[in-house]
Amino acid sequence: MSQVRYPPAGFVAPGFEKVLAVLSDSFARGIDKGCSFAAYYRGQPVVNIWGGVADKACRRPWKEDTMGFFHSTTKFVACVTIAHLIESGLLKYDDTVAAHWPEFAQNGKENITLEMLLSYRAGLAVLSENFDVRWMIDNPRLLHDMLARQRPFWTPDTAHGYHPITLGLYLNEIVKRVDKKGRNLSQYYQEEIAQPFGIDFFIGLPKPLQHRVARLEIIELTPDFKEQQMKTFKGNLTLMKHSLTQPKDWNAARKLNDPDFMEIPLPSSHGVGTALAMAKLSGILANGGKHEGKTLLPPKSIAKLQEPLSYGLDLLTSGHDINGRGTWLIPVVEGKKTWFMFGHAGFGDQCSAADPQYKVGWAYITNYLDPSANLTGRNKWRPLVAALFECVHKLENVQVERKLLSTYDELEHLRLSLKQCSHL
Repeated sequence: MSQVRYPPAGFVAPGFEKVLAVLSDSFARGIDKGCSFAAYYRGQPVVNIWGGVADKACRRPWKEDTMGFFHSTTKFVACVTIAHLIESGLLKYDDTVAAHWPEFAQNGKENITLEMLLSYRAGLAVLSENFDVRWMIDNPRLLHDMLARQRPFWTPDTAHGYHPITLGLYLNEIVKRVDKKGRNLSQYYQEEIAQPFGIDFFIGLPKPLQHRVARLEIIELTPDFKEQQMKTFKGNLTLMKHSLTQPKDWNAARKLNDPDFMEIPLPSSHGVGTALAMAKLSGILANGGKHEGKTLLPPKSIAKLQEPLSYGLDLLTSGHDINGRGTWLIPVVEGKKTWFMFGHAGFGDQCSAADPQYKVGWAYITNYLDPSANLTGRNKWRPLVAALFECVHKLENVQVERKLLSTYDELEHLRLSLKQCSHL
């Protein structure tokens, strides 16, 4: 065991002490170096812990109000924002995008629906021309025109492939056209969700708040790991190569440390906040959508975020994740019961999800990015989540093993086995 600088601290409610013990052990073994983990249970915060170094250069410690970069976990916030717009009567999932944005109908996109876009079935995973995300601020017309004229890389709704950056760009254009005040997605989220519900999370962080952010460090992938990934890749190489070079101004793994880049309101990746804030958002959804007398989303809208729409081989990542309407779905198995946690993972090992069965929302952020974590499934958040639900099981007197699956095939195979066993 090594000497830990800035060991984990914070708050755990009675009955949740094991979560802090697991994080302390992770720091002692040198696995975690800077992170925060938080959870809500039945509408109340039960875990808010942090530890390690928020800035390696000056040895600034992680503190209670330290923010982190959530990367693609931001997509969870974006899809909740879209669901909020739908509940407000401004959108429908089966609307064609062109119904709200006529220029979008170019080059075979006239029948693409909002649902296809959210479930990565639109064929717009990357752009044929490279671009700067800074154009969202500096040259929005140029970016708009590139998005509008893009031709799908496959016939829409016949396959799926992750849209790492473009999803947020397209959703942003849609929101600007349907919101009665002309706000972009970040502004709508901030004024209609974050502020009313007290969620300390931003899509594009204003410069006056940037002093709170943990600075990114990255664990470099080994040449052997990269070679193995290429050998096993079964997706579309053209899409994959485009995704590695787009956008052109995201030219360094630590680019989000740049204040000018950090403030860009990109709903795919530029979410910045505390673990407690994301746990609160997830916790509200897990608890039926209400908090302190206010309704974020009704249960029927939350249920739509849990429906699997895309699974099997992903043309861009070559993975087999299960995707809903902008959500990443994690199959949960307890005895003969199965359901989905829903949320989203982010580059480097960020993650947040809601478990509606137990009314739990949780979030993990780290500034020590491990690009292999989401590829291998060796996420640092998994032991913390396992400990969290072990505590919930004890509180609710549930005595059953809990498993998390990875693919839809695994889930269907299990369901078939359970069905066969029930007939014996």
